[in-house]
Amino acid sequence: MTAPAVIDTRAVGRTYEAVSGPVHALDQVSFGVRAGELVAVVGPSGSGKSTLLNILGLLDRPSAGTYLLDGVDTADLREKERTRLRAQRIGFVFQAFHLVAHKPAGVNVALPLVYNRAPRHARRRVAEQALARVGMGHRVDALPHTLSGGEKQRVAIARATVHRPSLLLCDEPTGNLDTESTGMVMGHLAQLAADGLAVVVVTHDPTVADRADRVLRVRDGRLDAAGEA
Repeated sequence: MTAPAVIDTRAVGRTYEAVSGPVHALDQVSFGVRAGELVAVVGPSGSGKSTLLNILGLLDRPSAGTYLLDGVDTADLREKERTRLRAQRIGFVFQAFHLVAHKPAGVNVALPLVYNRAPRHARRRVAEQALARVGMGHRVDALPHTLSGGEKQRVAIARATVHRPSLLLCDEPTGNLDTESTGMVMGHLAQLAADGLAVVVVTHDPTVADRADRVLRVRDGRLDAAGEA
Protein backbone atom coordinates (compact mmCIF):
# COMPACT_ATOMS: atom_id res chain seq x y z
CA MET A 1 0.00 0.00 0.00
CA THR A 2 1.32 3.46 -0.94
CA ALA A 3 2.04 5.69 2.05
CA PRO A 4 -0.17 8.78 2.36
CA ALA A 5 1.07 12.16 1.18
CA VAL A 6 2.05 14.40 4.08
CA ILE A 7 3.17 17.28 1.83
CA ASP A 8 1.39 18.07 -1.42
CA THR A 9 2.35 21.34 -3.13
CA ARG A 10 0.73 22.32 -6.40
CA ALA A 11 2.16 25.21 -8.45
CA VAL A 12 3.19 27.07 -5.30
CA GLY A 13 4.57 30.56 -5.83
CA ARG A 14 5.77 33.26 -3.46
CA THR A 15 6.29 36.84 -4.59
CA TYR A 16 7.62 39.67 -2.42
CA GLU A 17 7.27 43.34 -3.24
CA ALA A 18 10.55 45.27 -3.32
CA VAL A 19 11.47 48.84 -4.22
CA SER A 20 12.92 47.58 -7.49
CA GLY A 21 9.79 45.56 -8.26
CA PRO A 22 8.34 42.14 -7.46
CA VAL A 23 10.73 39.36 -6.41
CA HIS A 24 9.62 35.85 -7.36
CA ALA A 25 11.15 33.75 -4.58
CA LEU A 26 9.22 30.62 -5.65
CA ASP A 27 7.59 29.90 -8.99
CA GLN A 28 5.33 26.96 -9.88
CA VAL A 29 6.76 24.57 -7.29
CA SER A 30 4.97 21.20 -7.26
CA PHE A 31 6.04 18.09 -5.36
CA GLY A 32 4.92 15.68 -2.67
CA VAL A 33 6.51 13.95 0.29
CA ARG A 34 4.98 10.79 1.72
CA ALA A 35 5.09 9.34 5.19
CA GLY A 36 8.31 7.36 5.59
CA GLU A 37 10.38 9.47 3.17
CA LEU A 38 13.57 11.40 3.89
CA VAL A 39 13.86 14.15 1.29
CA ALA A 40 16.78 16.59 0.93
CA VAL A 41 16.35 20.08 -0.53
CA VAL A 42 19.51 21.55 -2.04
CA GLY A 43 20.41 24.62 -4.04
CA PRO A 44 22.60 27.73 -4.00
CA SER A 45 22.07 30.59 -1.56
CA GLY A 46 19.10 32.71 -2.60
CA SER A 47 17.53 29.89 -4.61
CA GLY A 48 14.31 29.83 -2.57
CA LYS A 49 15.04 26.99 -0.12
CA SER A 50 14.32 29.05 3.00
CA THR A 51 11.13 30.46 1.49
CA LEU A 52 9.98 26.96 0.66
CA LEU A 53 10.77 25.76 4.19
CA ASN A 54 8.80 28.65 5.70
CA ILE A 55 5.77 27.80 3.58
CA LEU A 56 5.98 24.10 4.43
CA GLY A 57 6.24 25.01 8.11
CA LEU A 58 3.19 27.31 7.91
CA LEU A 59 5.35 30.27 8.84
CA ASP A 60 4.53 31.99 5.54
CA ARG A 61 1.73 31.77 2.99
CA PRO A 62 2.18 31.18 -0.74
CA SER A 63 1.14 33.95 -3.10
CA ALA A 64 -0.14 31.37 -5.58
CA GLY A 65 -0.86 27.68 -5.75
CA THR A 66 -1.96 25.15 -3.13
CA TYR A 67 -0.27 23.55 -0.16
CA LEU A 68 -1.94 20.55 1.48
CA LEU A 69 -0.55 19.23 4.77
CA ASP A 70 -1.93 15.82 5.71
CA GLY A 71 -4.70 16.49 3.22
CA VAL A 72 -5.65 19.82 4.81
CA ASP A 73 -5.73 22.77 2.41
CA THR A 74 -3.76 25.36 4.38
CA ALA A 75 -4.75 28.31 2.19
CA ASP A 76 -8.16 28.78 3.80
CA LEU A 77 -7.06 28.44 7.41
CA ARG A 78 -7.19 31.38 9.79
CA GLU A 79 -3.94 32.23 11.58
CA LYS A 80 -5.08 30.57 14.81
CA GLU A 81 -5.88 27.38 12.88
CA ARG A 82 -2.49 27.47 11.16
CA THR A 83 -0.78 27.86 14.52
CA ARG A 84 -2.68 24.90 15.95
CA LEU A 85 -1.93 22.73 12.88
CA ARG A 86 1.75 23.68 13.04
CA ALA A 87 1.97 22.81 16.74
CA GLN A 88 0.27 19.44 16.25
CA ARG A 89 1.63 18.21 12.90
CA ILE A 90 5.10 19.77 12.42
CA GLY A 91 8.46 19.54 14.18
CA PHE A 92 11.39 21.87 13.49
CA VAL A 93 15.14 21.27 13.80
CA PHE A 94 17.55 24.17 13.25
CA GLN A 95 21.28 24.53 12.73
CA ALA A 96 21.67 26.52 15.98
CA PHE A 97 19.77 23.99 18.18
CA HIS A 98 17.72 26.72 19.99
CA LEU A 99 17.67 24.91 23.32
CA VAL A 100 16.63 26.85 26.43
CA ALA A 101 20.00 27.29 28.14
CA HIS A 102 18.86 27.11 31.78
CA LYS A 103 16.54 24.12 31.33
CA PRO A 104 17.71 20.46 31.40
CA ALA A 105 17.33 18.28 28.33
CA GLY A 106 14.14 16.62 29.53
CA VAL A 107 12.42 19.96 30.12
CA ASN A 108 13.56 21.25 26.72
CA VAL A 109 12.14 18.16 25.05
CA ALA A 110 8.82 18.45 26.89
CA LEU A 111 8.10 22.00 25.66
CA PRO A 112 5.94 20.93 22.68
CA LEU A 113 3.88 18.83 25.08
CA VAL A 114 3.20 21.95 27.13
CA TYR A 115 2.08 23.84 24.02
CA ASN A 116 -0.16 20.91 23.04
CA ARG A 117 -1.61 20.77 26.57
CA ALA A 118 -0.45 17.26 27.35
CA PRO A 119 -1.12 16.20 30.97
CA ARG A 120 1.61 17.43 33.30
CA HIS A 121 2.13 14.00 34.89
CA ALA A 122 2.91 12.41 31.49
CA ARG A 123 5.36 14.98 30.13
CA ARG A 124 8.59 13.72 31.71
CA ARG A 125 7.86 10.12 30.81
CA VAL A 126 7.13 10.99 27.16
CA ALA A 127 10.19 13.28 27.01
CA GLU A 128 12.39 10.47 28.36
CA GLN A 129 11.04 8.15 25.67
CA ALA A 130 11.81 10.71 22.96
CA LEU A 131 15.35 11.17 24.28
CA ALA A 132 15.85 7.40 24.40
CA ARG A 133 14.89 7.15 20.71
CA VAL A 134 17.90 9.34 19.83
CA GLY A 135 20.29 7.68 22.27
CA MET A 136 20.09 10.46 24.87
CA GLY A 137 17.98 8.82 27.55
CA HIS A 138 20.90 8.99 29.99
CA ARG A 139 21.16 12.81 29.67
CA VAL A 140 17.60 13.74 30.62
CA ASP A 141 18.79 16.01 33.46
CA ALA A 142 21.80 17.49 31.62
CA LEU A 143 21.93 21.23 30.97
CA PRO A 144 22.68 22.27 27.37
CA HIS A 145 26.10 23.76 28.20
CA THR A 146 27.29 20.30 29.30
CA LEU A 147 26.39 18.70 25.95
CA SER A 148 28.44 18.44 22.76
CA GLY A 149 27.10 19.86 19.50
CA GLY A 150 25.95 16.45 18.33
CA GLU A 151 24.23 15.79 21.67
CA LYS A 152 22.48 19.17 21.54
CA GLN A 153 21.16 18.37 18.08
CA ARG A 154 19.89 14.99 19.21
CA VAL A 155 18.05 16.70 22.07
CA ALA A 156 16.63 19.13 19.52
CA ILE A 157 15.44 16.22 17.36
CA ALA A 158 13.81 14.62 20.40
CA ARG A 159 12.06 17.91 21.16
CA ALA A 160 10.89 18.26 17.54
CA THR A 161 9.37 14.76 17.52
CA VAL A 162 8.16 14.30 21.12
CA HIS A 163 4.57 15.15 20.13
CA ARG A 164 4.62 12.63 17.26
CA PRO A 165 4.19 15.07 14.33
CA SER A 166 3.56 14.01 10.74
CA LEU A 167 6.31 16.21 9.31
CA LEU A 168 9.84 17.04 10.47
CA LEU A 169 11.49 20.07 8.84
CA CYS A 170 15.25 20.40 9.30
CA ASP A 171 17.16 23.55 8.33
CA GLU A 172 20.87 22.74 7.94
CA PRO A 173 20.70 20.37 10.94
CA THR A 174 24.36 19.32 10.58
CA GLY A 175 25.81 22.73 9.76
CA ASN A 176 27.51 23.09 13.17
CA LEU A 177 28.59 19.45 13.53
CA ASP A 178 31.72 17.44 12.85
CA THR A 179 31.72 14.45 10.52
CA GLU A 180 31.05 11.86 13.22
CA SER A 181 28.15 13.82 14.74
CA THR A 182 26.74 14.50 11.26
CA GLY A 183 26.62 10.77 10.55
CA MET A 184 24.94 10.08 13.88
CA VAL A 185 22.30 12.78 13.42
CA MET A 186 21.54 11.64 9.88
CA GLY A 187 21.22 8.08 11.13
CA HIS A 188 18.56 9.18 13.61
CA LEU A 189 16.70 11.17 10.93
CA ALA A 190 16.77 8.15 8.63
CA GLN A 191 15.39 5.97 11.41
CA LEU A 192 12.59 8.45 12.11
CA ALA A 193 11.66 8.31 8.43
CA ALA A 194 11.78 4.52 8.50
CA ASP A 195 9.37 4.65 11.43
CA GLY A 196 6.86 6.57 9.28
CA LEU A 197 7.72 10.25 9.68
CA ALA A 198 8.00 12.53 6.64
CA VAL A 199 11.41 14.24 6.94
CA VAL A 200 12.57 17.22 4.84
CA VAL A 201 16.18 18.38 5.24
CA VAL A 202 17.49 21.62 3.71
CA THR A 203 21.25 21.26 3.33
CA HIS A 204 24.37 22.48 1.53
CA ASP A 205 26.23 19.28 2.45
CA PRO A 206 26.34 16.68 -0.35
CA THR A 207 27.10 13.90 2.16
CA VAL A 208 23.83 14.74 3.93
CA ALA A 209 21.90 14.81 0.65
CA ASP A 210 23.36 11.41 -0.20
CA ARG A 211 21.57 9.93 2.82
CA ALA A 212 18.15 11.03 1.52
CA ASP A 213 15.67 8.89 -0.37
CA ARG A 214 15.18 11.73 -2.85
CA VAL A 215 16.84 15.08 -3.57
CA LEU A 216 14.92 18.19 -4.65
CA ARG A 217 17.11 20.77 -6.38
CA VAL A 218 15.96 24.39 -6.21
CA ARG A 219 17.35 27.10 -8.47
CA ASP A 220 15.95 30.59 -9.02
CA GLY A 221 12.77 29.63 -7.21
CA ARG A 222 11.99 26.60 -9.32
CA LEU A 223 12.57 22.85 -9.04
CA ASP A 224 14.78 21.58 -11.83
CA ALA A 225 14.27 18.27 -13.67
CA ALA A 226 10.75 17.96 -12.24
CA GLY A 227 12.27 18.65 -8.83
CA GLU A 228 14.17 15.42 -8.41
CA ALA A 229 17.73 14.24 -8.87
